[in-house]
Amino acid sequence: MILFRRFLPHLWSMAFRPFFLASAIHAVASILLWILILLFGFTSPFSVGGVQIHSYEMVFGFARATIIGFLFTAGQYWTKTVLIKEKQLFFMFLLWLVGRVGFLSFGYIGTVAIVLDMFCDLMVLYHLIPALFKEGQERNRIIAITYFIFFLLHVLTAISFLNVLPVFWSLHFVHLSIFLVLIFVIIIAGRILPFFTSVAVPNSNPNKVQALENTIQYLGFLFLFIESLLYWTPDIKPLAASFSILFGIANLVRWKMWEPWKSRSIPILWILHLSYFWLVLGFFAYGFSHLEIMQVSSALHIFTTGGIGVFIYGMITRVSLGHTGRPIRASKLIIVGYISINLAVLARVFFPLINLNREGYLLSAIFWILSFALFLMQYTNILIQPRVDFRSEPRN
Repeated sequence: MILFRRFLPHLWSMAFRPFFLASAIHAVASILLWILILLFGFTSPFSVGGVQIHSYEMVFGFARATIIGFLFTAGQYWTKTVLIKEKQLFFMFLLWLVGRVGFLSFGYIGTVAIVLDMFCDLMVLYHLIPALFKEGQERNRIIAITYFIFFLLHVLTAISFLNVLPVFWSLHFVHLSIFLVLIFVIIIAGRILPFFTSVAVPNSNPNKVQALENTIQYLGFLFLFIESLLYWTPDIKPLAASFSILFGIANLVRWKMWEPWKSRSIPILWILHLSYFWLVLGFFAYGFSHLEIMQVSSALHIFTTGGIGVFIYGMITRVSLGHTGRPIRASKLIIVGYISINLAVLARVFFPLINLNREGYLLSAIFWILSFALFLMQYTNILIQPRVDFRSEPRN
């Protein structure tokens, strides 16, 4: 108990605090290390290939930390119950943290770290499933189901790295995990963006058609299923391409119904709408990549750096303010961060299309690191200090 009462006690009061802070630190450190390995000949400390570990860590390190932080923060408002805090939250965070050294060249110690990282997911499910499967939580059950699939893909990825399954399957599992993170974005964006827009933008009338919302949600899982088959049945590429493009059209219609252009004067809201545009563009680009019109790597990074990275950046800047009792308004430095992370997308996606691969990788990394460094400068104290409105954190 001394740990929670004396050393950063507020950090462990709600899940978004440690996990958002850690995801930002991870975003800086992992991309810095990746660029040193990729472009400057730095010897990799990992036991698996550079592309594999880079992809793995951005999904199961960076993105997963943000997902956990958000789900356990939003979940207590969905269920009117505090799902996790203090000692249990610290233990869950420690499992995630130990997992980050799992594929370093530590032999059996690394294997133990990987297993502990899987226990982090099991702990997430242990707390989420009972809460989200209670009566009255029918709408939220899809969240627990999605995380369970995410956990299965995490296991498959890890054991393929360990050669229990063929190691060349690992990137396929990582790509499927990326698509599952996109499903999280699709679900969460559909819940918050119309509401945020209606509250923050005068004279706005974002429209939600429930039939379209339900269709898009389940089409996301169909997209995942088709892509899972594609690796072993490449002859369905035309089907996969067509479906990805049509799914992009459906999401574009959804996005336009939210009237995103009306939020341009509110950067902390506009950034979330812009991230969803990257997601839409990603489905078009990924469909074209199946037709060999677009580079697969560039298409994937529209999804990852744009649709996921920009959305996460927008969410952690907003949620961290709202849940600590501060005005939901982006500072000038964070607006620079918004610009910087979108420049990271542009550099990573479009420079390689004109054969400026090295320049694109380097510039994208610089802009990405800058954006999250600015977040850490502005938000570290916010995340470790008490609410400024003197309200107590939610309790059971």
